[in-house]
Amino acid sequence: MRWHLTLTGVCLSVLAGCGDARPHAELMADAAADMEAIEFERAKARYDSARAASPDDADAHRQYATLASYFSLHAAAAQAWERVLELEPGDPAAWEGYVHDLRWAGIFETDRRYGEKILRILPEALRRAPDRPVIYNEAQDAAEDLGQLDAYGAILAEVRAMRPDDQILLHAADALRAALADQEEGERAQVVRDSIGAALDALAAEAEDDADVAAPVLYRLAAGYDDFGILRREDDADRWLERLEAAPDRGVLADDLRYWDLTSDFEMARRGYADSTVDMARLAAEGLKSRDLGRRGAWVDRNHTVVTQRALASITGDAPSSRTVWGAATVVAEPPHAPLEPEVAGQLFDASMAVVRWREGVFSALRGLLYFGIEPRAVLDAATAIEEDLRAHSPGYLYPGLQGDERERSRQNLIDMARILQARALTQLGDSQSAGELFEQVATESRDETTLGEYGRHLLRTDRPAEALDAFVEALAFGGSRFRPLADEAAAAADLSPETVEERLAVRRPVVEEEMERRELGNRLEREAPAFAFADQTGIEWRLSDLEGKIVVLKFWATWCGPCIEEFPHFVELLKTYEDDEDVVFLTVATAGSPREQVARQIEEGGFTFPVLFDEQGLALDYEILGYPTTFYLDQAGFIQFKREGFEESGYEEGAARRIDALRTTADATASP
Repeated sequence: MRWHLTLTGVCLSVLAGCGDARPHAELMADAAADMEAIEFERAKARYDSARAASPDDADAHRQYATLASYFSLHAAAAQAWERVLELEPGDPAAWEGYVHDLRWAGIFETDRRYGEKILRILPEALRRAPDRPVIYNEAQDAAEDLGQLDAYGAILAEVRAMRPDDQILLHAADALRAALADQEEGERAQVVRDSIGAALDALAAEAEDDADVAAPVLYRLAAGYDDFGILRREDDADRWLERLEAAPDRGVLADDLRYWDLTSDFEMARRGYADSTVDMARLAAEGLKSRDLGRRGAWVDRNHTVVTQRALASITGDAPSSRTVWGAATVVAEPPHAPLEPEVAGQLFDASMAVVRWREGVFSALRGLLYFGIEPRAVLDAATAIEEDLRAHSPGYLYPGLQGDERERSRQNLIDMARILQARALTQLGDSQSAGELFEQVATESRDETTLGEYGRHLLRTDRPAEALDAFVEALAFGGSRFRPLADEAAAAADLSPETVEERLAVRRPVVEEEMERRELGNRLEREAPAFAFADQTGIEWRLSDLEGKIVVLKFWATWCGPCIEEFPHFVELLKTYEDDEDVVFLTVATAGSPREQVARQIEEGGFTFPVLFDEQGLALDYEILGYPTTFYLDQAGFIQFKREGFEESGYEEGAARRIDALRTTADATASP
């Protein structure tokens, strides 16, 4: 069994940069062959050349848009869809793709203009593609981000006047009613849900014994019982979904619901929440049939999970966990047990290589192959190709919302991961010297918990425990607690006392923390904060312009965000520390998708008294927020200097104090004569 990944990065950069001057028909044929071979980046470049050669060929633009969207190049995809619609304005799939890519371009570029464009083109989109639920879903989400649900509702009302019996439209109207009710105080939301439930029950009673119910009616019932948190009556939802799947005129409706139904069932089964009889392999096989490229790619990754679990089940005795296979810190031999049976190993190899080709979860897949000792040469080739792709800025590897320095740091981290995989593969191939040199180079150039820990693991495996201990201590100082057992193992192998690790860590931790602090405080954004004027939960209005001269800690959160809720008790402790400090102001902003009533309930249940502003104007877009919680630190002049995404309990208050003190120190230095 042998596999080699073709290095296409240089060729693709030439194709993308210079174009391919061959005849249009030849380009289209080669691009189609690339699609069949899962060479998506090369296919995208060829379709791009084909549409340049023949600007009036709608299919070339369509195929390019599909691939650009797959790689999360949503702005480019939206432009291509525009051209498709100029040529073929009656194409419902193009309208769906256009709205979808406008929506996600707005999310990843945090640019409200994309959402505003969705609302402008929405009446035409709904006229041309009335049976595409995705259009309604994306439009409502965009309107909610912009704080313009009323404008979205007005569009629905106009369309509904022309199509009063359109069941998909009625379902979208119900979803909007529920979202608007969620923003109100009292029990209004539940009253609305009850009325929607009554309407669905009446519709269900009419359709129950009718064998010829139209697909849109079935869609409304299946989605209505399960979507948008309206009722969550899953048995009813499944029953109507089954009928929808069997409807001869279902179109794309059943696929929309079925995909999410499969996804939910798979994730529940994977985490052990579903009935033990759920067959994840069957779910994965069905998911792989999806006609949507992005969805099929997601199922390639899920199928890899299934095959990995099948491989683990084939091991006699105590099998490792999936977490161990995909990256736990260990120095055991690879594989740590008898090799997998050839058939099982072959299946795992094929599933892993599919993941690499589709660029879904590539690093965990390659780590798994190394863990089982399967085809290290192929892993080396693949990891080398991935590094080349990353250096050539090929799409499909980085989180698409990252910009500027954050994007470059993420790219470098992935390059480091690819090089570590190369070093591990070299070790299995018997070239320990080259592996050691590569491990050392990566750990020296990119000092962090992973690079240092992996270098230490290599040193320990090659009988250099004293050097390994030094590397593990550095990794621990950077926060790599998962390497603690290996540090203890290295100390024992070097005939040192059990206390040695803690003693050395006590010396190195302050030095490393100072290094990390210099890194963080040196990475300032220097971006003017967008203005705002919002009332908090008590009615007090807060204006950014009124806070000039103060350090502002501005936290964006959402009611549905688990880490946000986990962070609040720590945030309260931080407030206590600064309660007498008139130079620092702490504000929180509940995102536009957070119902007022739920905000009030969570704040009351937690006993929190800090100001909560309600973002009903899309402020999160102006602040370029990609996830929650996100905290900004504004200096006295109203410039964003630091941005922290997510919540990490360790060092929470100390980190906030460092950033606040840094801003205070900067202001003092500026004010000094």
